[in-house]
Amino acid sequence: MASLSACTGGASAAPKNWQTIPGARNAWTNGRGSQYRYDSAPFGGALSDLASEVAIDALTRNRGAKLQSSNPFPACPGAAGLATFRLSSRALLAEGFAVRDGQAVRAHYLRPAGAPADPAVLQAMQSVLCKPPA
Repeated sequence: MASLSACTGGASAAPKNWQTIPGARNAWTNGRGSQYRYDSAPFGGALSDLASEVAIDALTRNRGAKLQSSNPFPACPGAAGLATFRLSSRALLAEGFAVRDGQAVRAHYLRPAGAPADPAVLQAMQSVLCKPPA
């Protein structure tokens, strides 16, 4: 995944120029096979606990998936993480995650094999994972 620049104002939770997926909440597609969504749920653990949960969820939901990396999220290190998985279909799944105010915030980005990372998705992830500047 590409590195992100510092937080800027006006960031959106939706990737720029992506279309809403009908019937889905907080979910978008670029029309070329990539999908992005985010959600939040009550969570009583630390960021490291959520990192383990993200890995377990991705590996059990995607038979044959392989963890490629798990690192601090570049735009807000220490506050969020990013785990990347290669699926058996060769598609790439990036799972961004953060714990904020008793909530687990998760962003899911699925892109086909060979498709480049879309900077608009990385900016959208940043807007939901990083705390806004004070």
